[in-house]
Amino acid sequence: MEHTSRHAGALARGGACGVLVVALWGATGCSVDGLLLTALTRKGHAEVPLPAPLTLVGVAAPHAAVLVLGSDGLALAGLHATATASGRFAVEIEGARSLRNAVVHASAGWQQALAVVPEWRPQASVFDPPRTVELVSLSPAAATVGPTTTALALLVVARARSSGQALAAIGPSTVEQTLIDLHARLAKADAALVPFALMVARIDAAGRATQAKGPVVLPYDLAGPALLRVAHLVAHPLDYSGDGTADTDTAAFDGALAKAAASFQFNACFVPDRIRVVLQTRVVAAAKNGNCETFDSFLWAQSRPDSKMFVTGGIHKDAPACDSGASAPCLGAAQIDAANAALGRWVPNQVPMYDDGSHGDATAGDGIWTVALDLPWLDPALAAAPVRIAYKFTFGASGQGWTGSEEFPGNQRLLELVDVDGDHVVTRFDLFADETSNKDKANGLAPAAGGCGEVKWRAAAKADCASDVRERPVDLDGDCKPDGFAPPGPAGPLTLPCAKPGAGGT
Repeated sequence: MEHTSRHAGALARGGACGVLVVALWGATGCSVDGLLLTALTRKGHAEVPLPAPLTLVGVAAPHAAVLVLGSDGLALAGLHATATASGRFAVEIEGARSLRNAVVHASAGWQQALAVVPEWRPQASVFDPPRTVELVSLSPAAATVGPTTTALALLVVARARSSGQALAAIGPSTVEQTLIDLHARLAKADAALVPFALMVARIDAAGRATQAKGPVVLPYDLAGPALLRVAHLVAHPLDYSGDGTADTDTAAFDGALAKAAASFQFNACFVPDRIRVVLQTRVVAAAKNGNCETFDSFLWAQSRPDSKMFVTGGIHKDAPACDSGASAPCLGAAQIDAANAALGRWVPNQVPMYDDGSHGDATAGDGIWTVALDLPWLDPALAAAPVRIAYKFTFGASGQGWTGSEEFPGNQRLLELVDVDGDHVVTRFDLFADETSNKDKANGLAPAAGGCGEVKWRAAAKADCASDVRERPVDLDGDCKPDGFAPPGPAGPLTLPCAKPGAGGT
């Protein structure tokens, strides 16, 4: 597969040292550690030294059970501790482990507190001794994991969700700066944030004042569709809204959270010459196409129990290439070659898509196959034309040929890399084998819907002819009405750490 060959090339440039160090810790250079590993693994030695562990230490409620959650809100195996009577806790983490937007979760009875850890870095060297890392050095305002850090955590999760993104998709430096900004606003009693923060504080106070009896239902659920559990309020009615009446639903909480989350944006610095492209497709035996007509997804492909979804394609010949005389900005030969490799160079059933909740796929088993690619980016406002790619899906076995797996022969799908919805991700959702969408030749879109028999780029389309070649609102529930832009899921924008004020750069 393409991504395997790319990694292999990178490792080859680093030599044997690069292979060992990258495989174990993701290191990017050949250091004395790498030489040590090479020596130890030569002549049949099986064991290699592992980095010493790191310990995350902080303060939570006395005797709290402390867990570390992934950015998806689910507990990470082996990362837990119990706080002392003073609230001090220590979680040991393997020295080679890295974490991105993890969450410290502390609970005592049904008192629950959260704190986001934007980035946890592994040991830099196998020679580094064991050491402790204070939570407050990683998570703003986290001198104590309590109501303030909980409010901040809920806010960043809600902001990500409102943008159609998972927390994992937001860059750690962006999350860290957002937490700092939000904490500063809370310290100044910002009117948009205080009502929500007070609700979190009331929930926390009720948890501290109540001795839990029977099954405990914790207030917050970062993995669920709603951040405040209705089941908690049913089991423990409390006046979180402060109006003197016990609340038994989440309406006031949800409203205050939505208003607070709408008061800020994630401020990120984006990679200038590449963009994340998320291609999604659903294969259904009897789906409705762009004419709202039922069509057969398996007119050309064959449905087999072992079939999986793949994508293949490349940079289109109409893309602005520098060696073709296009005016700057344009795509250089290296950019085109890398993009073609990422897309599979028109070799079928080589670049896999996923429906297992990994590799940028949002939900395992929902029938939507996903692949997230990093492709070249040209600002359409500055370039003669945006980056243009062609692609198509195949449904078959790895290494299978075109026959019996391609969605339609003799045609390709067209896509211009234009960020229409402004989320810094180009997301395209297609139905497998739908011949009425962005299929370039012999397009079946009806004239009543703007069909002209073929699809052309926006700049070349005839008047009154549909040009379905960009990300756009799509029908996600099969009622033939657009429901909005397809969410990119956990595959977020490509970002860079922003330069600090006074440090120079952008």
